[in-house]
Amino acid sequence: MTAPDGPHLAFPFRIGRDGRTVRVESLSQHVRDELLQLLLTNPGERPMRPELGGGLRRMVFEGLDDSSAAMVKARVTQALTRWLGERLTVEELTVEAQDSTLSVDLVYRIAGEEDSRRMRFQKDGA
Repeated sequence: MTAPDGPHLAFPFRIGRDGRTVRVESLSQHVRDELLQLLLTNPGERPMRPELGGGLRRMVFEGLDDSSAAMVKARVTQALTRWLGERLTVEELTVEAQDSTLSVDLVYRIAGEEDSRRMRFQKDGA
């Protein structure tokens, strides 16, 4: 089965047992993969798109406090709006820094669908 708007490669990219590239089975899987790629890519990491990325991986090397949580929320909001704004609607984005743990909870809806989905990223600094 292919996604409604055409077939899409799986993330991470890989070759299947049949020797062909693996593809996702649904649009929701494809959008989830896009979210992962966007949020885990650091700005400047991709030479042809240096402004692409949410920068969550970079948080491994940064301190955790309320100001870093606010910075992460702003960075993620900007990335989602710019790169996936036509693909999904953000219903809720919560970023919390508590003790040595940063948590990012995202509730989103894929354009044209009624069901909401949740994605959670968590970084423990201890």
